[in-house]
Amino acid sequence: MNHKLTLKSKIDFEELKKVLRTLTFRGIYDKKGEKLKPYENAKFTLTTVYPPKSMCDSPTILSGKKKETLFSPQPTIYLNQLDIIKTVDEFLKGEKMRVHQLEGGIGYDWEGRDSYHMIPPIVEKHTYDLKNGYVDLDKLVEKFEGYCVKDAQEYLHKISNRYLQNFNIDEVSAIRHLDIFNSNAPIINYGVQYNGPHDFYIVCDGSHRIDYATEYLNEPINVILVEPQKNTSLVPYYAFPMPFRPTIRLSSKRSEKMYPRLERDKIHLFNDFLKKVLHYDWSNTKLNISRLRSNIDIF
Repeated sequence: MNHKLTLKSKIDFEELKKVLRTLTFRGIYDKKGEKLKPYENAKFTLTTVYPPKSMCDSPTILSGKKKETLFSPQPTIYLNQLDIIKTVDEFLKGEKMRVHQLEGGIGYDWEGRDSYHMIPPIVEKHTYDLKNGYVDLDKLVEKFEGYCVKDAQEYLHKISNRYLQNFNIDEVSAIRHLDIFNSNAPIINYGVQYNGPHDFYIVCDGSHRIDYATEYLNEPINVILVEPQKNTSLVPYYAFPMPFRPTIRLSSKRSEKMYPRLERDKIHLFNDFLKKVLHYDWSNTKLNISRLRSNIDIF
């Protein structure tokens, strides 16, 4: 099928960093009810992700002078998304660029569809404390100090308290005692011999682009590494870090309904009422690169 794409703009890395700082959370607020910005004080570095060396290995990311294991919150790859990336990559060849070699952002028109942007994948560096391989949830909750969520009645709840009281889920019902964390959070184990702080490099945007580069092209790919500044930390990512491989490959999100016993999916950090408050809202950045796949309520 013939697709007509037109290059509309280029965004250099310095400008892209400014744009990323304007991102907000979809449902995380300060005590005044203002949406917070995950990258407002973050450090950005353009670096490289390398293909795995053997079956079921994870790709690695260059951090400083050391290659670190790359983790993914999303174990499913959709082939229709890969087809889109391949189409854009073929188009970029004619512009003397490639998807896996971007050093900033691009804007393009896709005739009959919409206008879009593409940037290098984003990888966040998070440090989580482990206790015999389990994430220490008591220490993890400290990273949410000063942060709030809203319930269905627009009341603010401090999530650093971990257990929320009288959380309204609609105009009638309220939960008297609600743990913010996913009920599976206490049983996820990264290896019983691991204790203390450990770094996790988590893909937060661009799993399909990384898969396209490392699996289909067998080439390294440029990525943006997001790290906390000294004596600060990033707000924990919305899902737990999981190995990049093995993965589930499906034709599309819709095709998941063909496999009712398919039980491998992302494991959200928070419970079902809060699980998407930590998602990022790209709408105020004017970059059309990411959309939620569900219509779950976010207050």
